[in-house]
Amino acid sequence: MRTNRKGPVALTAALITCSAGYLNAGTLQFGVVGSAIDLSANVSEAIVPGSTIFQESQPLFGTAPDPKQSAELLHISSVGVNASGRSTNISGAFASSLAESDGNGGVGVSQLIFGSPGGQDVVRQLLAQSLWTQTLLYNGTSVVNLSIHLDIPSMQVGLLGVPPRRTGISAAETAEADALLVEEVTHPDGSIEGRRFEIGLREFERQIPSGPDLLNVADVQILGIDASLGHVTFNFDDFNPSFSFSPLSVDVDLGALHPGDILSYVYTLTARGTTHGFERGYFAFLGDPFGLESLTNNLSVTVTPADAPSSAPEAGSSALMLFGFAGLFGWRVYARRIPPRAQR
Repeated sequence: MRTNRKGPVALTAALITCSAGYLNAGTLQFGVVGSAIDLSANVSEAIVPGSTIFQESQPLFGTAPDPKQSAELLHISSVGVNASGRSTNISGAFASSLAESDGNGGVGVSQLIFGSPGGQDVVRQLLAQSLWTQTLLYNGTSVVNLSIHLDIPSMQVGLLGVPPRRTGISAAETAEADALLVEEVTHPDGSIEGRRFEIGLREFERQIPSGPDLLNVADVQILGIDASLGHVTFNFDDFNPSFSFSPLSVDVDLGALHPGDILSYVYTLTARGTTHGFERGYFAFLGDPFGLESLTNNLSVTVTPADAPSSAPEAGSSALMLFGFAGLFGWRVYARRIPPRAQR
């Protein structure tokens, strides 16, 4: 694995050299000076409320789809076990993240604690995140429409040890998997337009008054878009309930790009969960954080002239090759190597 130690870039623009003739012909290969993608893998563990126990970020700046580069992190917690039924060669609770320069990636967390999570009236949280970010300055002479293709992998969230009844309100476990695309276009006059696409699952415990105590059940919330775009399934296990969302392939409209516009977007996969321990836990996965299953044709862009008739041929698609910036949410940057997948 190659590690790039280059520091964060506030904004690096790429120049697109395309003409109206190419656009109208529908053969544009979205020519860009350079071919760079900024990405990062991020993991953390914390006591909530309280303090951060562990956090690490591995950024890669200026990568290209070919040759492929990978940012990959695996954090094994000192508290709890992996009871997700996945990644069975990892016995301890863990958070894992994978981000690759061709758009492939995944995140996963799993933690079951049989005792205290680290104090009274607190919960323990694991977080894994993969991030891709790209920015460009459009120097073309005609208006173009852009859309980005996302292959969102299957997601799964689960709670472990959900007692059917409780004598009073208590801390509840949560599990969440989420894919989020945030896009902004800054016009030469300084005005900004933005778009947002999100899809995810959040599982939590709902406590309902029932007689002298509380009925305790698992509930699920669809994040972002309507669930009709995918298929949500339930495992019908009330004590260890889990929900899954089928893979989703979608084209997200990025809008029209005018000469002089600056386009930037951040695409993030997130898995997180919390537990108050005492034989209770969670797991959350979005795709495969160990790269055993790969996404194809992810983060590719389609370009069409803004005034093209509906019968015009579709412009070519290719990996969006741009320069970008990665704020990485203020996390410290580490440059250590991680164990290869074969050791997991």
